[in-house]
Parts: sequence; structure tokens; C-alpha cells
Amino acid sequence: MQLYKVVDSERGLDLVSGEYLPGCRWAAAPSFSGCPVDPGNLGKVIFDEERMSLVRALQEPGVCSPELPGYVFHERRAEIEYLSAGEGVASYPDGSSHPVAAGDCLFHREGQPHRLLCTGGEGLELCVGLNGTDSERYPGQLGQSRGEWKPDVPYREEGGYRVLPAGQGPDWDGWGPGCRLTLTCESPGLTSARALVGPEAAFAGGFCQNDGADEMALVVGGEGLLLLPDRILPLRKNTAYYLFAGQPYKLAATGGALELFVYWSVSSTGEIERRESELSF
Repeated sequence: MQLYKVVDSERGLDLVSGEYLPGCRWAAAPSFSGCPVDPGNLGKVIFDEERMSLVRALQEPGVCSPELPGYVFHERRAEIEYLSAGEGVASYPDGSSHPVAAGDCLFHREGQPHRLLCTGGEGLELCVGLNGTDSERYPGQLGQSRGEWKPDVPYREEGGYRVLPAGQGPDWDGWGPGCRLTLTCESPGLTSARALVGPEAAFAGGFCQNDGADEMALVVGGEGLLLLPDRILPLRKNTAYYLFAGQPYKLAATGGALELFVYWSVSSTGEIERRESELSF
């Protein structure tokens, strides 16, 4: 059984099979029944697996998500959003608003209403990881389609959202020599970090694997390789990989440091059972 997927998300190309993926194409969002199509918001689904999903999104300057008098939320899925380009303002029903820019991160618990306005002149680009199964493939809406917002209704739990500036968070020694991971967010069923992989990482030991946790990542800078027991696949900006639990692998940078946004299907790094694989390299 194949335990990995690698996708060129810019072209929508499965790098393992060589086939184009119909679902990994830019489409106006939201595109589900009952909501108007908004050409200022574009999205594509890279992975939609049982434990996690990965989505890229684009917002044009001046566009808010969603373009409705309300907020977007996911009833059964928490999400961690990285801003990979641009700047904007995140706002919430409690009246708070937070300026955000490239490198910052937003966390939203299941059911947490949220909204993001693109304020920069270049547009916003987002990398969104979601937990849970693929039973909910689109966001719910609070607004015209879901009734008037009522402040006294507990749509969210305490701590339903976090705004996490770039450069903050503890370092985590989870990938060994030549790698730097800055832990961004730990939440139920979804943990994330920013990762830098240097060229020397390829020479530090053999394959490793995560037991009990899936791992997915989007490359946001540099070039490198994903080394697997049966093949070697190229990594460059906007390439994404999904590794199911138990898949041996290692990463190598070939053009400066390889920069990634990484997600794991666990609630904390303490649940990641990472070990050296029995397979050598």
C-alpha cells in the first residue's frame, strides 16, 4: 500500500502518478449550494484525507472572506492558516480585529466564526490545514444564510481563536541535525510548525518515520528532495506532500534552506512517535 502523496499544487499535478488532479485547480469560492460565487476568492484542495486536509487560497486586494454580512466557520473542523504572502485584518464576532501579514498564523477551533479582509495591494495567499475527516468539505456561513449573529449564543468555546505572529513559538528538535522547527500551534487533532531544512540534513542518519501521526507540508521557499525508500521526488515552492503514519522518509535541501509549513494529525508534538526507520539509506 502506498503511504505517500506528492503534488505540484501550482500545476495540479500528482508527481507520483504523473496525472493531473481535477480537484487541485483554482476555483471561485464559495462554490456550494446557497452561497454566491465570489470571484475575489480563489481556492484549491491539495489533500483531502481522513485525518487532515490541505488547501491553498487567494484573496484579491480589498476582498473579504466571505463576501457576506457574516462570518465563515467550520462546524466539525479546526484549522490553522498560514499567510504565505500579503497582508490583511482578521476579525471576530467578539469585536476584536488583528492586522496580519506574511508569515503570521491564525488558529480557529471547530465552530469558531472568523473573517479575513485583504488590505494589501498585492493580494493575500493562504495555506490552510484542517483536521478531521472529509465529511465537511465546505465552510458554513453565519450571515444571511444562517440567520442573524446573536452575541449571547455560544458559537465558540473560550480560546476559539489565536493570532500567532511570525517568528514566535518555541523551537522543537523533532527532525534532528540540519533542521529547525518553530512550533506554531498545538490544538486538538492538529499541530503545526514552520520548518527550515538545511543541506546538511541529508547526511544526518537514515530514514525516519512517524508512527501514529500523518504529516503534510507545503513548500514555501527553496528547493530540495523528498527521499523515500522506493523513489526520490523533487520539492520546490508550492510542492506539497502527505505522508501517512508509518511512511519512512527524509528531506534534503538542494538550493539553500528548504522552507515548509508542516502539519501533523495529533494534538501536540508529544504525541508524534518519530523514530529511525528499520530501512537504511
